[in-house]
Amino acid sequence: MPEITVPDWDQLFMTMAYLVATKSKDQSTHIGAVIIGPDREVRTTGYNSFPRGINDNVPQRQERPEKYFWFEHAERNAIFNAVRFGASLKGCTLYTNGIPCMDCARAIVQSGIKKVVVDKSWDDQNPPEWREHAVRTLQLFKEAGVKLRFWQGELIPVVKFNRGEIIG
Repeated sequence: MPEITVPDWDQLFMTMAYLVATKSKDQSTHIGAVIIGPDREVRTTGYNSFPRGINDNVPQRQERPEKYFWFEHAERNAIFNAVRFGASLKGCTLYTNGIPCMDCARAIVQSGIKKVVVDKSWDDQNPPEWREHAVRTLQLFKEAGVKLRFWQGELIPVVKFNRGEIIG
């Protein structure tokens, strides 16, 4: 049986963000967000998707620029999910693939989240048109006292377990 390496917390939560992102039906961008409480408990998750109850099988809604009217971002979806179920986000940490846009950054500040952890490798690949958002997001976070940290590490290889044995 192969040996299992115990991940550190950042590795675990960033891997979770990527796993949550696989739920997105966006044809070009898969973003996930995981919000963690001060005791390292998962408070909520989100991925970029249509709002609840909205038909996401309309092809025109999947294409740029129309998709920007329909898709909700992962970070805000995670925040909305917390609100829906009554979970406080005060003092929490948000893990996500890349630097949040300004709309998400404002929601992060207003919800009480105090730390944001971003995958550095994803951020390095951001298209130039997103850089403007990133600069402003960093400024907003700095003024609001939200700490942003770039994570540089390896994601956990996804494995399947069967009665304690690794099968994949």
